[in-house]
Amino acid sequence: MSDDVHGGQSLEEINDTYYSRGATDGLPIVPPTEERLDEMLTGTDLPRDHVLGHLGDESRPLSVEKLATNAIMAGCLPTHMPVLVAGAKALADPASNSMTFSVSTTGWAYMWTLNGPIRNDIDVQCGSGAYGPGFRPNRVIGRALGLAYKNTAKIHPGEKDMATFGNPFKFSLVAGENEEQSPWEPYHVSEGYDADESTITLAGPSCFITWTPYRNEARYILEGMVDHMDPYMTAAGKHTVWHLICPYSAEQLGNAGLSKADVQRYVSENSYVPREKYARGKYQDRYLDRIDGGDVPSRQLSLAPDPENLKILSLGGAGTVNAIVGPSIGGPVTERIELPDNWAQLTERYRTERNWVDASNFYDH
Repeated sequence: MSDDVHGGQSLEEINDTYYSRGATDGLPIVPPTEERLDEMLTGTDLPRDHVLGHLGDESRPLSVEKLATNAIMAGCLPTHMPVLVAGAKALADPASNSMTFSVSTTGWAYMWTLNGPIRNDIDVQCGSGAYGPGFRPNRVIGRALGLAYKNTAKIHPGEKDMATFGNPFKFSLVAGENEEQSPWEPYHVSEGYDADESTITLAGPSCFITWTPYRNEARYILEGMVDHMDPYMTAAGKHTVWHLICPYSAEQLGNAGLSKADVQRYVSENSYVPREKYARGKYQDRYLDRIDGGDVPSRQLSLAPDPENLKILSLGGAGTVNAIVGPSIGGPVTERIELPDNWAQLTERYRTERNWVDASNFYDH
């Protein structure tokens, strides 16, 4: 983007201009000057005019340069570009169903999960507060991909984005899996990738429910996973439901000799609800005839008839709080993250050491 677009405006004027044109998410942006664009593009070996895919329809290509421009606006660093490139490919993959969950009245979110060495390379938070404020990669990566989709597909609230309420997780549901504290293989390994590969996974959920087991023991954790699956949380057909298990609870399940497949199977076999409550009636006309198959209707139905539609992630920090995220109508789609040749130099240059021991001194001056 040419510096002429900014026309010598102040930072406040630039933000007003971008906001008035619908190019922001409502938060202040970093002006995408040519100098910043050149710097951001050092994070990829791809040429700036390379098309990563089409968002919305075939007439709206997302190029590397457009992606980098939105990354600057969101506050990203060049070391975030490999993640953004892979994330853009996931958004453009028809299997992600991203257009549907970008415009639906339900207000689906973009849920991004990172696996592999990239988490440590760029300081992605996987432990305490991973989905909360305070961690730059977790906040700006999702924001950049959301801005890239919004500005490429030309989606604005009340126009194409018809979400009744909107969703606070739309651009911020980003975390890395806490692989180091998990008793199980990482998610991307379960999907066929090598442990030393880095990936990003996209899903499109609508709800986020946290819960705590009565006791942090395997039996009560399993029961809690079932009990807190609202009848709306259907993992049937193309829908998936994500169970986020904190390290303490994952340890208890692992100590009981339970694999992820065991946990998925237990939840699938025990998540039955009365027929009249299935999906709270919303999807009955769409799914029930298919489930019954012309036979005598069942009085109870499983919220997750296929265990594979239940996804297990181990993340978060201390405590015994777990979460259920879903249902997701998107993907999930996993993309491998390709690193540029200058990766070692980039990570060294842009590495930031967090020193939050006494932040109050910073504000006292």
